[in-house]
Amino acid sequence: MSDTKPTMPRRGDFGWQPLVSAFEPTIEDMMSNRAYFGMPPEALYLWGTFRDEDGEIYCPMRRIPAGLQTDAKDSRRRFYLCTTLGHEDGMHMHPVGKESVPNDGFSRTLEGECIHWKSHPQASGNRFHVTWTPDECSWFEENGMDIKGQLVKPGMHWYLPGRDAGMYYVANIFEMEGTILGKKVRGMIGFDPIYMYEGGEIYKTKDALVQEKLELVWYTWATRYKDGSIDFGHFTLGNDMFGFAILGNEKGEVRYTYDVTGKVDFGTNGYWQEGIRYSAFGDEWEFIPDPKGRLVGLGTLKNPQVDGRWRRVGDTREPDVWFGWGEAAPEHGDRPVNRLRDLGTRVGVNFRKY
Repeated sequence: MSDTKPTMPRRGDFGWQPLVSAFEPTIEDMMSNRAYFGMPPEALYLWGTFRDEDGEIYCPMRRIPAGLQTDAKDSRRRFYLCTTLGHEDGMHMHPVGKESVPNDGFSRTLEGECIHWKSHPQASGNRFHVTWTPDECSWFEENGMDIKGQLVKPGMHWYLPGRDAGMYYVANIFEMEGTILGKKVRGMIGFDPIYMYEGGEIYKTKDALVQEKLELVWYTWATRYKDGSIDFGHFTLGNDMFGFAILGNEKGEVRYTYDVTGKVDFGTNGYWQEGIRYSAFGDEWEFIPDPKGRLVGLGTLKNPQVDGRWRRVGDTREPDVWFGWGEAAPEHGDRPVNRLRDLGTRVGVNFRKY
């Protein structure tokens, strides 16, 4: 990629510069079907990482389409659960998902000050019921999972503009506990609406991270330490002018910067990342993959996904509950490359208490 002749963006392109900040979650915004920046809602993504008392890992996932009238592919989608139970090489797909109800005919309603997503009462399969308020949420998958928890405040969002491909990502991180497959678990989830251009779908169509080979690293993560402090945020790294870090703490303070760099270690396998070094806010950070954190059950992807823990290099705080689920794209490189002619440099660190 370093031998690529630099080019100048066309009209409507900004070199894939993102825009990031924090926001205040509200019922009105979560219920709304409005578009942002010309992009309608694509889907609501529920996903996260949990650990039981024996250290086994569970990664639940459900994609709920934005429109109540689902198309054929949406209607077939169900609950997915990857877990290390019975496996030593990573997380594999658990059969509980095959028995779950598909999205077809689901409902979204506002009941009092709480939003409810429910499976169709007559749909075949184990039902689901999800609730959300600006402070707490719950996620129930019959015979599979029953969890609830509190929002790690505030919300975070980022916007990647582009001529024909782009994304507006709205992140709500919740600290959760409950049961999965009858096991008591603790962990974190993302409760994240995504907006894309009409016909777009994350990782597939009109997704600049994939189509333009921008993404090197994308992690959503949070760690609560035994002293009560917490770090949480998004770390991304990419080619051209894509890349940012947004980081919050237990005081509601949020920092964000576009001045990030780093390197991915793909080891001898050349596919699964075995560690990341990352620079942001004048600090060095490192990603420590869980030895069983590879999501093997998702199949062979261009962006293999691994769970583990982020920490500032030299941080001695002892973690209590955490998740660090993200991805690296080996075909896009292991360190940032600017393929654009001189557009200047974006450097900025901003701070605000929410």
